[in-house]
Amino acid sequence: MPALALLLLLALALDVKAATTAAAAPVWAIEPADPGPDLPPRGRSLFDFVASVEVDGRRRLDVPFPFSALVERLEARAGCGTARCAKQVLIPLGRSLQRTAAAPDFFRHPRVVVAIDTEPTRANALLKDRIYLGYQQQANLVEVISYNEAAARFEFQVVRDYRQGGTPQIIYARRAVCTACHQNQAAIFSRQLWDETNANPRIAALLEREHLSYQGVLVRRGVDVPNAIDDATDRANLIGLWQLLWRQGCGATAAGARCRSALLLAVLQYRLSDGRGFDRNGAEWRKEFEPQFELRWRTLWPGGLALTNPDVPNRDPLPDARAPAPAGLGLVHIPAALDPLAQRAPLELLRLDPQTSSRLVAGLAQFIAAADVMAIDAQMAREAAPAKLVRAPCAIVATARWLSFDCHADDADALAVNGRIELDGQRVRVGKLRRLALAGSEPLAQLGVTGGGFTTRLDLVPSSGGLNARLVDGRRIAQISLTLPADAMARREVEGQVSVRVVDDAQPLRAAISQLAAGVLNNPDQPFVRALLLPQLLQRLGAQNHINCCFDAAALAPALAEPALPDVPTEGPAQPFAAFFPLCVRCHSSADATPPNFLAGTGERIAASIRQCAPRIHVRLSQWQLDPQARIKTPMPPAQGRSDGSQAHAPVEVAGLQRLIATLLERESGVAPDLDRMLAAGYEALPPCLSERRRPRP
Repeated sequence: MPALALLLLLALALDVKAATTAAAAPVWAIEPADPGPDLPPRGRSLFDFVASVEVDGRRRLDVPFPFSALVERLEARAGCGTARCAKQVLIPLGRSLQRTAAAPDFFRHPRVVVAIDTEPTRANALLKDRIYLGYQQQANLVEVISYNEAAARFEFQVVRDYRQGGTPQIIYARRAVCTACHQNQAAIFSRQLWDETNANPRIAALLEREHLSYQGVLVRRGVDVPNAIDDATDRANLIGLWQLLWRQGCGATAAGARCRSALLLAVLQYRLSDGRGFDRNGAEWRKEFEPQFELRWRTLWPGGLALTNPDVPNRDPLPDARAPAPAGLGLVHIPAALDPLAQRAPLELLRLDPQTSSRLVAGLAQFIAAADVMAIDAQMAREAAPAKLVRAPCAIVATARWLSFDCHADDADALAVNGRIELDGQRVRVGKLRRLALAGSEPLAQLGVTGGGFTTRLDLVPSSGGLNARLVDGRRIAQISLTLPADAMARREVEGQVSVRVVDDAQPLRAAISQLAAGVLNNPDQPFVRALLLPQLLQRLGAQNHINCCFDAAALAPALAEPALPDVPTEGPAQPFAAFFPLCVRCHSSADATPPNFLAGTGERIAASIRQCAPRIHVRLSQWQLDPQARIKTPMPPAQGRSDGSQAHAPVEVAGLQRLIATLLERESGVAPDLDRMLAAGYEALPPCLSERRRPRP
């Protein structure tokens, strides 16, 4: 074949491949339409471990009361020490399922929302970004979202009968109910300015008429607390993505195990360098991770990964500044555009580029606690290891109170050091290395230093965030020595020399990770579990294991779930409404007050409930026929999310349900239902659908 024809065929093949990749549809990193089983497929939630106590040699679940005691338990298990690491806001007029529970006393009994956003500095459970509580006192209920390390997913739970003298019971909730709003299968929060919370001055003023603090939460707070919760939910939103890439991004072969080993090494390098970077030039990364990860990505996700959105629109429940004392259930009306049930477009479409792997390393680094990194760093520093001394000439400016230096050499080591030291007589008071660079390693910035007395030589020990200062490849910067003339202080500007002692104590870490490649890292179905990986790593390093939570659930009391879904009725009073069951039963058949449980109980009860709820059901079904911008409420059943961000269409069954409800309404009123007439006074003016005061129990 002529060379020109061969080149044309090759070009055509490349064009076809590029067109195929461009046309590939994005895939959800977390599928909103697939909530999974209500009970954990394995493991248990972090909340179960936090609520577990030992009594007479046996463990049982115990939820302390009042709510402030529960928050204190969380903080103790999170290893907060004397600092408060539970961020709490008050939301009197929110968008949760419990939003009407306190009516009409919304500001006397606001909902409390709690998040843990600090990682432990000692041996404790890693709860940061992984546990969230919502407490409504009037409902005697705590809603819980907490991570399950073994199953690599967030669990949704409720604590019922949570009151003085009650018997709290922890139940795994119906995930389909929760994920209708929590489409990311994790915590959600509003965007700034967080006007539903007590950071809103008008909300705070109305709350302050009832309390200066509520459930231990000060009413007057700034935006820093809701901002911290928002940041925590944003990080939590990506946990599922990092787990997906950890498990599937490398594959099931021996090459996959080596790929995960290289990734784990990069994650530890990132943490040991205090987040400054990892060794992209290392053989492990270049040869074992990058080619395998790129191959897997192009095979599994050629169209990219769509990331779910944890942010719901900001909502000010008091839009009329002239209304000083709001009242009435109209306050809890949630327009369609602000409803968490509304389908949210992807937050981002993640494609394979040089930043993707860097984000993956930084993301997985959040699965390791500061206490773990300190233990690894200290053990590495204990081992005898080869050291190398590198030098560079310096330009030094010295006064009686401070000394700055700029050093660099153009030899093979290419050492460069720049910093400033404040002096207290002949001793170092405080110092900072603005930049330290060695050939073959990414520069380090903003290292702290300590030191002793000096005359013509100043010895500095660099540190970073309580760790030894380390290059991104793991080597430790053990000591930095500045040599300067004896009369430097008098001359002000002098020449000197810097010597940097670099200790290569990272080899045992590499060896330990290589050993894991034949074991836990060889299982592609195993998520990144701190309580599984880190103890094995510490053991191989010769360090003491300090992690005893939260993976092995064998000692916990059995998990409880909602009752099984009722069968579709084939006879009796509920049979005429059997068409509602396939679309609605997962959300509307529980024992809880919300969502309205019109498909729970006996056939007589179901028939009566649907008749009572018919006006509201009709409105919600009819929203499917309206343009999304014209909807006053989100349609029911809720739209399923699409990874390309396009609007979903109504399920084909909706038309049949509309006819059934319209016939029912016409039979009872004598006229066909008219949507405009029904909504003339607003949606909240419609007859209540099984309100708490009027609802028959199943």
